[in-house]
Amino acid sequence: MHLLGRHKKIWIAALCVLMGLTLAQSAAPPVFAEETKAEKARQRMLNREAVNALWRLKKALKEDGFYSGRVRLNVWRVAAIEAGKFDPQQYEEFKKQLYEKSVNASLKCFEYFIEQNNYHDANMCLQTWKMHAKEIDMFDESTYQELVKRLNSLKQKQAE
Repeated sequence: MHLLGRHKKIWIAALCVLMGLTLAQSAAPPVFAEETKAEKARQRMLNREAVNALWRLKKALKEDGFYSGRVRLNVWRVAAIEAGKFDPQQYEEFKKQLYEKSVNASLKCFEYFIEQNNYHDANMCLQTWKMHAKEIDMFDESTYQELVKRLNSLKQKQAE
């Protein structure tokens, strides 16, 4: 009987420890709930920033020049990564749109300065066209050589 009494004490002690652990766990969730609320608020803010950055990027692609668009692209990329909503394919598509716009604008710039007989500015436009076309694999060596010939003929015409 004495042996049974000792086992009862062990069982009662184990039961008390178990109850204590259970009560300790039930007291913990409100702390985690507060952290969850703060985390949800932070996530909402990050999502809002990513959406705003995306809107600004799209606006820059339509209205702004290359460097402004490039900054907006990088801001959107960082905001989307922080929000956990970054899509590399979408990033590449926006980058391609930005560089295509720059390639087309650089070509128009080149044509304008050739008409104005301005060798230096036409050369700057040509080099921008070359760099940006290479960035998105649109560079065509034959087109480039044709443009260089036109530029060199302008230089020769100015020398005469």
